Amino acid sequence: MTARSKPRHIRFAFDERKTAAACSLLLELNGGRMEYLRLIKLLYYADRESLDALGRPITGDRYVAMRNGPVLSHVYDLLKRAIFGRLATGPWAERIRPEGRYHVSLRAQSDLGPLSEAEIAIIRQVFEKYRHRDRWNVRDETHELAEWEDPGKSSREIPIEGILRVLGKSEAEIEEVRQAALENAHFDSIFGR
Repeated sequence: MTARSKPRHIRFAFDERKTAAACSLLLELNGGRMEYLRLIKLLYYADRESLDALGRPITGDRYVAMRNGPVLSHVYDLLKRAIFGRLATGPWAERIRPEGRYHVSLRAQSDLGPLSEAEIAIIRQVFEKYRHRDRWNVRDETHELAEWEDPGKSSREIPIEGILRVLGKSEAEIEEVRQAALENAHFDSIFGR
């Protein structure tokens, strides 16, 4: 990399199995059903906590600032496709089903196999913290996160580097996360994941 070249944004590979497992656990902790807006916010908080504690997200998703706060891009697409009946197969469809336009529920028992013990602990911690807050309270709190900027009627990416800086990570720590993401991508390409 030359002095003038700018490093690419840190990217992790989206993992639908881990995402479905994380969402299943959140739904299970909430009695099996939840508003999708609240679910997507809790999942964002879990990924954010995982970045802070483990140097990697749980889902590997891409983050986008939208009018209602930060959104996990692939999760949002999975939710929309499921709600409108265009998602029939895959780990998400096997575990999670839409209920009307605003709720999702467990379709099958949670499979936590894809998650590490540390990730499970983070998800449980996030759920406990926000257990008594409704979807609007959780949404409003995401508007107070330093990495979120109101995009108006559009959307804009929230780079992982920006989240890590807000969390107090040094440039050296951010570079370690970047290298880990690149190594993961390299192994994924070799092993076809």
